[in-house]
Amino acid sequence: MPHSWRLFGPMNDLSVWQPVESEACYNLVLGLHYRDGLEKRQSSSSYYLHTRLEALHNHLFGDPFNGTFVYYFSSKGHLLKHNFSKDTRLGAGEVVWQADFTEPDEVSEDDKAENLHYFASVCFPSSDLAIVGNGQGSLHILETGDRSTTRSWLELFECTTQRGILTQARLADGEAHDRYIHCLMMSVMPLQSLINNELYVLDDKLRTSSASAAQVVHWLTLKYNGATWNLNRIRTIAGEGTVEYCSVDEKTSGVLLLCHKNFSFIHDSCTPVAKTSPKEEKLLPKFSFLQTSDDITVWMNEELPKKDVTCDGTLEIVLCKASEGVNWKALFQSQDPAGEELLDPQLVEEVNQRLAHLTSDKFDANPDPDNPAYNPGQFEACDEANEDLVLLRLDGSSHKLSSMCHLGATQHLFNSQVEGNVVPAFCIRHDVDGVLWQPEGEDRFVHTATYNAFGYVKASKTMAKFTSAAPDNSYVAVADVKSHIYVFFQPEAFGGELRNRKSGKRMNTVARQVVISMKTHDEILGIHTSHNVLFVLTEKNIFGYCLRSS
Repeated sequence: MPHSWRLFGPMNDLSVWQPVESEACYNLVLGLHYRDGLEKRQSSSSYYLHTRLEALHNHLFGDPFNGTFVYYFSSKGHLLKHNFSKDTRLGAGEVVWQADFTEPDEVSEDDKAENLHYFASVCFPSSDLAIVGNGQGSLHILETGDRSTTRSWLELFECTTQRGILTQARLADGEAHDRYIHCLMMSVMPLQSLINNELYVLDDKLRTSSASAAQVVHWLTLKYNGATWNLNRIRTIAGEGTVEYCSVDEKTSGVLLLCHKNFSFIHDSCTPVAKTSPKEEKLLPKFSFLQTSDDITVWMNEELPKKDVTCDGTLEIVLCKASEGVNWKALFQSQDPAGEELLDPQLVEEVNQRLAHLTSDKFDANPDPDNPAYNPGQFEACDEANEDLVLLRLDGSSHKLSSMCHLGATQHLFNSQVEGNVVPAFCIRHDVDGVLWQPEGEDRFVHTATYNAFGYVKASKTMAKFTSAAPDNSYVAVADVKSHIYVFFQPEAFGGELRNRKSGKRMNTVARQVVISMKTHDEILGIHTSHNVLFVLTEKNIFGYCLRSS
């Protein structure tokens, strides 16, 4: 390609297009071994949420504990495994398990009327366990053993669940010999069905919503007591609009959601969900405290035992700070949520005075047209988001919204699963870049990678269907609905130096960008990105593109 083609590369790196011929492609025809093909789309739903959930379903499943293994379901329920190695390259498919795709006898009237179908899926909570959901209300725990060897998997447990797509399974250790697997399943239900179901407790906002359907997340907890597995707990979350990201947190004590509308718990099989009222009176905190630069004043608002202290009215305690001028973030080392901090009016006034030059209480009715606050010509359609993005954490015990962050009109780009039993990361747009955030703990998010200019690049791919990143964040791939896949590598040193003859700037890294033109024009039904290999699945073929030699 001409040297003038530079595709949105970072300013200190050179972006180079490479032809697909430089990448080794290995192809297997699915029908060569199993002529039943892939599980095909069956629904004709009138709900946008369900149509979206079905259309964007990734039929190719990666193994986070074995990066070169991929799996998919055939239309007859065969779960097939493919392996990519240096010796055999893309190996022939091997059946490791058989799922039952038979429609259950008991199907809700809403599912029958709307023809709501859900695809089968598999998740890997550990190196020797797999969880399979057939989409029709059946969940299976399978013992896989060492998945690098070829053998059939053994079923340990089966239970009946809600219909939906299994999106996550996380393993957690309990007391003694107890082990837990937390599974998340996504489904769509008519809003009226939720309202009519006596098991569900909907908040007033969802109950009075004008939406025809709701996005539902089923949180299933499977427990192993040292001898057998059982379905220990079922929790249900519902809300309006689409869900971009959903995962149990690192401690498996709550659910993280990246969405556009509010979500809330509507059912818990162990602890009843209390109906919240927006007109609920605020309870008086157990204690209140106000701090200055020198001391802290504490007021106890609840009754204290007479044997502990003699007090008429409100008890006031004054604590002198050992280090003057230090602002305390909490009164106790482990902050009691029943307490409340009061702000010092004098301190608030001082802060307002310091920021006075940045604000104004007057509206500028006659702005200068020659010097606008911003240049609207710098904004393009791809810089806009249709809806605001909200990051939520719902506590699994109290059912309350424990944390919420409004991210504004920010675009969600993709989610990424690294190796092992780790909470998935999510990538959102910041300016023109893509920023990858890794959840840690309950409400902490660590910036782990930046994909330079990828926010701008992704917005330009109007036919994009799947986006996936390598576990080591070395590259990200964008797959169109059919025919083309775009691969963007992180900058790498190339052992030399390039100099811009106009500016004189020197560069010693290159950011490769590859366009893959597929041999077939069938619809792309799934992709998976490993460290070195990009797997692509169509209805009749599976492709393995070796992007790097090591």
